[in-house]
Amino acid sequence: MFRRASCPALALAAVLAAVCLPAGADSIGDKQKALDTVRDKISALQKQVESDRGTRDDLARQMQDVERKLADARQAVREVDAKLDAQQRKISDTEAQQAQAQAALAARRDSLARQVRAEYILGRQGETQLLLNLDDAQTVGRMLSYYGYLQRAQLAAIAQIREHAQQLQALADRLQEENDQLVALQQDQKKTLADLQGQQQARAGLLTQLKSRLSGEEDNLAQLKADERSIRKLIESLKKALATLPPDVTPSNEAFTKLRGKLPWPVRGTLLARYGDGKADGRLKWNGDWIAASEGTPVRSVARGRAVYVGWMHRYGLIVLVEHDGGYFSLYGHCAGANVKVGDPVRAGQTIATAGNTGGYEQAGVYFEIRKGADAVNPNSWLAR
Repeated sequence: MFRRASCPALALAAVLAAVCLPAGADSIGDKQKALDTVRDKISALQKQVESDRGTRDDLARQMQDVERKLADARQAVREVDAKLDAQQRKISDTEAQQAQAQAALAARRDSLARQVRAEYILGRQGETQLLLNLDDAQTVGRMLSYYGYLQRAQLAAIAQIREHAQQLQALADRLQEENDQLVALQQDQKKTLADLQGQQQARAGLLTQLKSRLSGEEDNLAQLKADERSIRKLIESLKKALATLPPDVTPSNEAFTKLRGKLPWPVRGTLLARYGDGKADGRLKWNGDWIAASEGTPVRSVARGRAVYVGWMHRYGLIVLVEHDGGYFSLYGHCAGANVKVGDPVRAGQTIATAGNTGGYEQAGVYFEIRKGADAVNPNSWLAR
């Protein structure tokens, strides 16, 4: 998703731009052109870094706002959970009271039923018989009053219990309605909490991604600045070295442009990567061929020319750069050692280096490019089959 500038490619382009300058050229503007590319990249990357830092800070503020809302939402959920627990306890207490009232009502009804049965049995004997069996008229009166009182008391108790049961049912209905409202509120608050957690996760993902990109950009910016310093020193040293050399390239019996499809391979081995293949998850492409070879294998120049750069470059390792006629260059990277120095004339087939794994690689071999000026061209159309 995020693309980084290729620092080694920029550094190499600057080197090629520097060695392409004619020896003794005194145009400061031309000699600084190589640095302009890197400096432009630094300026653009600094702006991007500042923009991403602003975006990161905005996201961080949004995260804080979401976190505050999450804390409030969690507190609200805890409060409604506590209310629901209290409500459930009230409902349980009311249900227990209802059960007690129903039991009391059933007991009163049973008592009344027994009384009615007793009166029925007594009634079969007749009030006259009952009165005849009692010697004292006053006692008879008391007995009749007693039976009437018991019946009225039972009916009054039943009515009271029934009224209490109805009140308990009304209370239970109200409590259940309040409970349903609390459950609905709880569901709404949990949905709000889930939404906020989703926002938090989304922003956290973006923030992590942005921090990763920003870290890469800052690393890249530091590398570009280091390259700028190195290239500036390199240009000065190249200017001094090239100023002492003849202005023309060592003459060749055949123009380099006539050698397309005829050049010998710098080493023989398996192609680990070919020009145009993707790398860095497809964000970049190989500008040359990477050829496997045992460490120490002789690396030979593909054509006559002149060594114009021998040195180290990030990810390329030790490289030897040979200038040919027509503005063409051949580059040999990942070398273990160099057999030529800047300014040496080079013959076709001459051993100029040995294969290695410099530049941070485990596999030994040689990385080979052909360039027209600063632009890489497909070496496979130049090499013999």
